[in-house]
Amino acid sequence: MRMLGVDGPTHVGPFRTVGVLGQGGMGQVLLGMAPDGRFVAVKRVHADLAEDPGFRSRFRREVDASRRVSGAYTAPVVDADPDAPTPWLASLFLPGPSLSEALEAGGALPEEAVRLLAAGLAQALADIHRADLVHRDLKPSNVLLTEDGVRVVDFGIARAADHQTKLTHTGALIGSPAFMAPEQVRGERPGPAGDVFSLGVTLVMASTGRTPFAGNSPLALMHSVAHDVPDLSSVPPRLRRIVEPCLAKDPAARPTPAQLLDLIGPLATSARPWPEAVYRQVADRRAEAARLAATAGSAAPPATADSIPDSLPVSMPMPVAVPVPVPATAGPVPSPPAAPSGDPAPRRRPRWLTAAIAAGVTLVTVAATVLAVGPDNVYYAFVPEPVPTPGSTPLAQVPDKYTKTVPTCVQVRRSMKAPDGFGEATGNFPDKVWEQSDSDGHTHPSTACVWHTRSGDKIDVTWNLYRSRTDGPTGSEQAKKHYEGMYMRSKTPRDPGLGFAEEGMWLKNPSDSSCLLYARDGNLSLFISVQGVHYPKGACEDLTKDMARQAVAAVTAL
Repeated sequence: MRMLGVDGPTHVGPFRTVGVLGQGGMGQVLLGMAPDGRFVAVKRVHADLAEDPGFRSRFRREVDASRRVSGAYTAPVVDADPDAPTPWLASLFLPGPSLSEALEAGGALPEEAVRLLAAGLAQALADIHRADLVHRDLKPSNVLLTEDGVRVVDFGIARAADHQTKLTHTGALIGSPAFMAPEQVRGERPGPAGDVFSLGVTLVMASTGRTPFAGNSPLALMHSVAHDVPDLSSVPPRLRRIVEPCLAKDPAARPTPAQLLDLIGPLATSARPWPEAVYRQVADRRAEAARLAATAGSAAPPATADSIPDSLPVSMPMPVAVPVPVPATAGPVPSPPAAPSGDPAPRRRPRWLTAAIAAGVTLVTVAATVLAVGPDNVYYAFVPEPVPTPGSTPLAQVPDKYTKTVPTCVQVRRSMKAPDGFGEATGNFPDKVWEQSDSDGHTHPSTACVWHTRSGDKIDVTWNLYRSRTDGPTGSEQAKKHYEGMYMRSKTPRDPGLGFAEEGMWLKNPSDSSCLLYARDGNLSLFISVQGVHYPKGACEDLTKDMARQAVAAVTAL
């Protein structure tokens, strides 16, 4: 929260602006005062984005979604004008910190506070789903802790539950990797059950300070969400019985918000349910808002800390997804939008790709493109390029090399051997092959298996087998599309000499603690990861290639 710059607007709609609550790639959230003296938070987008018809359409949907939801646990709209030259959205302001800010300031919440949080979020989702909406981006930064409870905010990517479009534009899927449901990671249309999964991850974060899935790259994190068993070892037993069903891989196995409220049960009554650090943040923000209003000019109505309501819904914090246009062909990484001249210059933003991603960072997957903004204002961009195809025969004319299926983890126990010390191959359903959904609605067989050591070393292998369609692309074309979707300039050096596959590429890991290999052989796509203290960078490559070689042979042996 800071003073408005000299170039900042004095008014937005009927509201007089007195300060800046936050700023991001999409615009600013301004502290304003209504004609009746109430404090409001006004989300105002950057002027250049307002010229984009697609962005304006998405902003209009956000306004509509926010207006449709009502209840004690969400933030209603005070006023909005999505058709203004610079679109804006105003909501009532309450100086409560986001859950992510509260965790950063005071650490994990006590068990009873997490139960209160769970009940508030479940009721908020019930209100959202009752309006026939799916939030699609529930996470700690979109949860506000107020003096009397919880508010779910930011409907920037919410959609109607029956909306058939899962993409923001051709090939683009928005979500926050650590909090996305497995079906959302796979490119399927997220439904209400996806929000429940995100709620479960959020509760684990609130209880332990970390998410139940691990990955030191965006793709590895999404792979963990889709295939790994969540780590709930640090979650207290009473909370685990609430969280565990929310994190079921099968959407149909997750509880509804109403069923979740039954699981939570009665709550202890408390006038101050949150840790004291939360109330200190509330008091500091209330005082700062009053100070900004008092110094904004004599034209402002008199304001005191007491004029800021204690129990009204709060404004939405700035979302971090940046809708920078992506060129149709490979080219330079677009520079992020410049900050308004009246504001302090942001920290230098690197142009080059980085694969590091913090929990909760919003990820936009655009076929082979990922664009995200971290909480520290560092821009991350994954830029697509065509990957040359070995051989001279067009993939459209290549018959399927593998015509059966992929192995189950039980079959892999007989056909693949990990080094001594690793346990047998396991998976969520070790005796089954999954039919994974593609982004276009078709399915293909897929299996994910994992080997562990007691010291924490880990091997992951995922198979995806694509079959030719009579009315569409060949299996090799589909596998190639999936393979190219993993390519990231300067971060995935190609390895043409694997021998057991037509092509492969390695993902450079910023932590230098693991190896990740993507390989394609005809209509078969593979993902292999080796990580752990005994397999650092420089010592994991041979094992990674050996497991990949065995993975191809396991398919051939069927």
